[in-house]
Amino acid sequence: LRERVQFHCSNSLELLSTIDKKYDFIFLDGDHAAVTVYQELPKAMALLNPRGQILLHDYYPNLKPLFSDGVVICGPCLATDRLHKETPDLVVQPLGDLPWPTKQGSNRTSLALVGRRG
Repeated sequence: LRERVQFHCSNSLELLSTIDKKYDFIFLDGDHAAVTVYQELPKAMALLNPRGQILLHDYYPNLKPLFSDGVVICGPCLATDRLHKETPDLVVQPLGDLPWPTKQGSNRTSLALVGRRG
């Protein structure tokens, strides 16, 4: 799949500012700070083809724990909540339970799809 998939491991804000092509799918797994995710998402959204999607890591809906360890990573949820207020067509869909085991004896995932309504 080398001709169809590109992996970039670098500072997300720097990288997103240098890309000049469009994508169908972007996976964001940065430093998870709300201020960073708030800046990453609009930059990544601008790089999407129509109907493209972003897969966001460590999204904890309503800032509630998903796993038995009780850990909550707040940044992605706080950033998407703020962005949704500013951009009402932004849609965040947590993946919730998956049909296979994930971690800590559950099927839960902290992954969420982000896109635009329509």
